[in-house]
Amino acid sequence: MSPREVYQSREAEFSASADGLRKLSDRLSMARLAAFAGGVLLFAILLSFSVIAAAATLTVSLIIFAWLVIKYETTEKSRKRYLHLADINRLELKCLEGDYTGFRTGDEYTERDHPYSYDLDIFGKASLFQYICRTTSRPASDRLAEYLKQPAAKEEILLRQEAVAELQPLTDWRQELMTLGYLNAGAGNDPAPLMQWLRSDDVFTKAGREKIITGFLSLLALAAVVTVIAGLPVAILVPVFGVNFIFYFTRFRRISKLQEQVSRSSDLLKAYSVIIRLIENRDFASPLLQKLQSVFREDVVASNRIRQLSNRVGRLDSRLNVLVSIPLNLLFFADIHFCLALERWKGEHALRIPGWFASMAEFEVLASLANMAFNNRGWIYPQVTEDYFVLKAVEMGHPLIPAGRRISNGFTSEGTGKAIIVTGSNMSGKSTFLRTCGVNAVLAFAGAPACASAFTVSLVRLHSSMRISDSLEENISSFYAELRRLKAIISGAESDPKVFLLLDEILRGTNSDDRYTGSVALIRQLTGYGAVTMVATHDLRLAGLEHEFPRSIENYHFDVKVSGDELFFDYRLTPGICSSFNASLLMKKMGIKV
Repeated sequence: MSPREVYQSREAEFSASADGLRKLSDRLSMARLAAFAGGVLLFAILLSFSVIAAAATLTVSLIIFAWLVIKYETTEKSRKRYLHLADINRLELKCLEGDYTGFRTGDEYTERDHPYSYDLDIFGKASLFQYICRTTSRPASDRLAEYLKQPAAKEEILLRQEAVAELQPLTDWRQELMTLGYLNAGAGNDPAPLMQWLRSDDVFTKAGREKIITGFLSLLALAAVVTVIAGLPVAILVPVFGVNFIFYFTRFRRISKLQEQVSRSSDLLKAYSVIIRLIENRDFASPLLQKLQSVFREDVVASNRIRQLSNRVGRLDSRLNVLVSIPLNLLFFADIHFCLALERWKGEHALRIPGWFASMAEFEVLASLANMAFNNRGWIYPQVTEDYFVLKAVEMGHPLIPAGRRISNGFTSEGTGKAIIVTGSNMSGKSTFLRTCGVNAVLAFAGAPACASAFTVSLVRLHSSMRISDSLEENISSFYAELRRLKAIISGAESDPKVFLLLDEILRGTNSDDRYTGSVALIRQLTGYGAVTMVATHDLRLAGLEHEFPRSIENYHFDVKVSGDELFFDYRLTPGICSSFNASLLMKKMGIKV
């Protein structure tokens, strides 16, 4: 089936299952009410005839009520799971139509000064990150951002491609991975405070002594309680509980400090535990997936240990319930024992946690890339070469443009010290083509499929200067901002010429003569370093450099067709220099008399 048919089928199936469970939940809700009310009513009626019969009836009613409560909660959990699964498939159907606004934008990863991510719409609304991201944990979204910001080594790219290809057809497993994250409230929380606690010093440095003292005081308190029950005066409890209170109070600040470090991590850990268990329980074939999975299967089972930590954090959080906390601490020093158990767990497993979380994050990222590959079965896993410079593409399109509107182009460029000049009229597709090359290179370097039927690219640094704006905060103009950007590009190309540069309308903030002079100087300098530069421009004089440097300049253009007062763009890349422009016609349409 096509991705659309798969998602439609799954959405219908899960919606129907959720609806069926909703009806069951309604019946269970009514049944538990009837069990409780009926039990109380029968108890009142039978009480006048037989106390034993009345008590037995009430007991049976309460047991039935408790069973119905548990059954209701289990049913509601299953219903929420199916609702999440239905929502996931509904969102994927929208994504196939080009609407992926239901997923995370990744705004927090936006960097204006990053070599290419801001210009290529890697993060933010309607970005590549939002198109790809299906992660539910913070470590996973951070890892996906790293994939898109920094090219991997060639060997790592090949391993990722194989892993993504294995996960691509596993729709059930991938969507279950997402659902487990959504079902747990803490799944998207930042684990940074928890990680900070794992690296911190213990607040109870002498655990053995604490156990001995608390054990002795607990026995003393229990003995006092027994003697009071036996008939001795209640006043005997005052000094015993007074000593216990003073001892507990001397530890109160340390207990509170530890709780502040781990508080509200219980749900997060529970979510990570079930996600990791799903990973542990599946067999994988690709080397990268096997390597990542092995991290969870070393000396201990990771999911069990993380669940254990979640339970211990939850027990410490129970101290916020004063009615339970006071007697437990006066008698048994429960908070101290919970803290000691947490620090004992930390001592045994703290060094494993970063690896567990990192491997879980890697699985989520690879599953996100696999989801994108499943949605776009016609895309190709690129061939990445370390030879400089090669860019060969067949039917290459921009991945963020829906397939129904996407115009794909072929393009080939080989060799070093080149400038690829792309001319064309306004809105003809020059800037989009530069972004198409850049974004597909980003996908290739991340180990993901590219939006093309064939794609070969050199593993190089990407650097761009396309979206320049002024900054009130830094009190700089857009022209100066561009100069700073170009300075960084020049410095990078001088130190390491193995770079692919994407430049859109160089030096747009100055007059035409200075702009041309500066652009020519920049192109000469960059090609002299051996760098490869793609330049989008309206200035045909730059295209004329081909006559002066025939081996260094390659000219391409996007044309526009004019029929009467209407413009038609075919968005087809064509070798050569553009000969038609549309600014005058557009100005006439706006009422400017030209």
